[in-house]
Amino acid sequence: MAKEPKGGFGEIMSMARGFQVAKMLMVAVDLGVFDFLVEPKSAVQTADWLKADARATGIFLNGLVGLGLLDKDGDNFRNRELASRYLVRGSENYRGAIVKHIEHTWDRGWNDLKETVLAGHPPAVETEKWLDARPERDEAEVRAFIWGMHAIARDLAPKVAAKLDLTGVRRLLDLGGGPATYAIIFAQANPELKATVFDLPMPIEIARENIGKNGLTDRVDTLAGNFLQDDIGAGYDFIWVSQILHSHDEEQSKLIIAKAVAALAPGGTLAIQDFYLNPDGASPPGAAMFGVHMLAVTPRGRAYTHTEVAEWMQAAGLAAPEFIESGMDASILVAKKQ
Repeated sequence: MAKEPKGGFGEIMSMARGFQVAKMLMVAVDLGVFDFLVEPKSAVQTADWLKADARATGIFLNGLVGLGLLDKDGDNFRNRELASRYLVRGSENYRGAIVKHIEHTWDRGWNDLKETVLAGHPPAVETEKWLDARPERDEAEVRAFIWGMHAIARDLAPKVAAKLDLTGVRRLLDLGGGPATYAIIFAQANPELKATVFDLPMPIEIARENIGKNGLTDRVDTLAGNFLQDDIGAGYDFIWVSQILHSHDEEQSKLIIAKAVAALAPGGTLAIQDFYLNPDGASPPGAAMFGVHMLAVTPRGRAYTHTEVAEWMQAAGLAAPEFIESGMDASILVAKKQ
């Protein structure tokens, strides 16, 4: 008899059932279950608060115990430390926005993955269902997306700031900067630096909220526009482009790089962070999976290899880029304008 493959059939079953865990988390966040279970409450009390069916609520809460998100003592349920830290709305470390964003991509992309693979693009791309095809996206979804990006970047940005050489940088552009997380961290780490965050009007509103919250309105300003079409300014010492290229096709990505290079002062630096693939196009696993995510949720986006982006940077007039691993499956290409 042939030897059982590593992981066995159980690994296949774990993959097939993966959506169940994801959906339970999404529903719990959407309902605000963790907001209510800061203190011990019974299933009946929780159902009453949710205005839900008591039997169904009890079954659901027991499932959340199984996921390690809740503790159960007798008839009472309460958040475990993981849920208390990240999933209670209003808390400093709340990260529910990124869960909401992922849920939106389920409804508006991943659910149609088979059709997308067959057609080469999401079937919704030609309909109003496709958010990115509309001039203005739904405000609630945009806010979930932008604050979700903040939920991820707030942990990574300080590590990035420690790895980048911003010595002598006085004017920095955070292109497609969303919630301004990186611009804020860069400004906090470099007292002489002034930053501009460029993004679409709705993200810029959130950026202004975040900048004001951090008391940096005098050193971090904003510029609203479409970086594929509008002027992004000029004379910057450093331009930061984080998690932008993967949402665009190759032609658009090259345009973004060319516009950034043109906006740099002589000797200025361009740094592009993304979920880069290795030259084989299939590793590391996180970047390969993210490439499928871009296939599912964008018209023509994908994960790019760091070698092809480095080539585009050099073709646009930059020196050979340095490759820096930043963490959380992300890496950075950094190069100076020649």
